[in-house]
Formats: sequence, structure tokens, C-alpha cells
Amino acid sequence: MSTAFREFVKKIGSGRLTGRDLTREESCRAMAMLLHQEATPTQIGAFLIAHRIKRPTPEELAGILDAFDQVARPLTVPADAPPPLVLSSPYDGQDRLANVTPLAALIVSALGQGVVLHGSTDMPPKHGLTSFDLLAGLGVDLKRDRQILSEQYRATGLGWVYLPAHFPEAFALQAFRDEIGKRPPVATAELFWNPVGVGLPVIGYTHRETITLAVQTAPLRGATAMVMVRGLQGSVNCTLFHPNLGVRWTAAMDTPEPFRILASDHGLGDDDLSLVGDGQDLERQSGLCLETLQGKDTPLRRATIFNSAFLLVQSGHSASLETAIPLAARALDEGLAWRQLEKLR
Repeated sequence: MSTAFREFVKKIGSGRLTGRDLTREESCRAMAMLLHQEATPTQIGAFLIAHRIKRPTPEELAGILDAFDQVARPLTVPADAPPPLVLSSPYDGQDRLANVTPLAALIVSALGQGVVLHGSTDMPPKHGLTSFDLLAGLGVDLKRDRQILSEQYRATGLGWVYLPAHFPEAFALQAFRDEIGKRPPVATAELFWNPVGVGLPVIGYTHRETITLAVQTAPLRGATAMVMVRGLQGSVNCTLFHPNLGVRWTAAMDTPEPFRILASDHGLGDDDLSLVGDGQDLERQSGLCLETLQGKDTPLRRATIFNSAFLLVQSGHSASLETAIPLAARALDEGLAWRQLEKLR
């Protein structure tokens, strides 16, 4: 048993009247102890669920992110390379609706706007399809060394942080997360994490409270801008069916600037593709991804084009969706996105 860690559990787990928030430094130390599993399994589980019930403060989230930076081993974005869009979706993926983030990342990076993904495969509690499940299904080796990934980013504009290879300490916590059955505040911190420290974070969310937390946490971490979108199942995947709500924020703003984007306003409205849940979704979706990258008219094509255009506009690469949508379509039809995949295989 860790006596030091027990004090952190007592502090956040003492209830509404006597419980207290952790300082940023305490939160960083507690997260580092979690990552190195210096506490017992009982203490780890107690901390994760107590922190969820209490709800994290911006200072606590900043401390968790400080610990991530101390322990993780991500790629480095070269100083002479274009700053990336850092795409942040829940690490446990999507279990009801298709995920086109890998396709959008291939298109956007092929057009010259850098992209960094971070996450894992088969993460609890949802165990949905993640971008990394799909990239692996497309034949991409996710476990490349960080130096190789840094050079890959320079050459292609696309990189990633894959937990089993580049942050195994965080990946090792998945068993605890599976057993408690709910996302702990660590999952919120993952959304706010920018593992490469540069570029523009694009963050998926479900609850409006997440916007407030993100805006309060960002200055503590030195972030100056971000985009948040209420995508499918909390991801950065824009829906084709409903309005896409979100905010843009910079450090100069008193309040975030809201936006509302509707795919049907741009001729791309449709139902979002549902997953079947029969154990064959990964194989089925990987096949559809390949066909989409080959320029075929698949059930993923519209979503891929719309999401790519959304990212091109948010990055400033394109001035409007009207100019970005034809760019994304041509990247598919002329084989640019397919050739980008070939470079990564």
C-alpha cells in the first residue's frame, strides 16, 4: 500500500462537506503514481471512481496533463514542419456509428495540412471502433518508433501517438477503467491533451460542461487556441444528419465563439452510417475505408468529404466549406488520399 497515495484518495473521496480539491502539483504527482502503478489496485480504483464522482477542476486536469507530458514518449513535430491539427476523440471509440477520422486525416494531410492523432485500440468502457483500429485494418504499422514517426510527419504531414507503443503506462490502466465501467476524469484529460505541444487541438465533446472545463484548463497549460465540436458519440466526427454544434476559442476571447454547421446546406446531408455490432464491424469498415480511398461511391464518401472539409476550414487551409469540399472530393477521386495511405504502409 502507498501511504502517500492514500492521502490523495482521502482528500478527493471524503464527500461533499469535507472533501477537497487537489492542487495542480498534487494532481500531477497522483497521476504519475497511477501511471507507474505505485498504488495498490484497490487504491487506483478508489481514486478513479472518487475523482469521477467529485468532478475534476481545471487545476487537477492541468496536473494530470503535466504528468502525461512527463511520462509519455510522443513524436516530435519538426520546427520547420507545418503545425498540425491535433484530433482528440474519446479513446474508447464509437460503438454505434461509423468513424471516418482516419480517412479525413489522410485527405487533409495529403493536401498539406498536418494532422496528429492520439489514442489506442480496443479501449474501455465502450470498446468501440477507434481511428487506430481502422488504421491497423488498413495495413498501417502503429508501433513505429517516435523518431521514425517524427520523420514520417516531416515527409507526409501525418503522425500519431499510439498508447501501447508511445504511452504504455497509460495503456496499462485500461483494466482498471474496464472494471469501474465509467470514464474517469483521466478520459477528460485525454481529450484536452496535446501530446506534441504545438498546433491546433480539435476536440470532440458531448456535454456543454466540457467546453467550460476546456476553456478554463487551456490557459493553465499555455494553449492559445482550440476548436471543439459535438461530434458523433463525443468524437470529432461531424454528423451528416443533425446540425453540428461547437465553439472556436482563442486566448484573446472573453467567451468561446459558437458555430453551427449543417451538412445538408452543402449538398452532403445523409443518415450517419450505423455499425452492426455483430463482431464484424472492423473488417466491414476497413473494407469500406479502402473503397472510399479508391474513389468509389461508398456509404462513407459523403461523411469523409464533409469531415475533411470541416478540418480544412478550421485549420485555415481553406477559406470556406464551399472551397474545401471540392478539394476533399478531388483528393479521393484523383488518388491523392490513396497515395498518402501507401506512403504509410
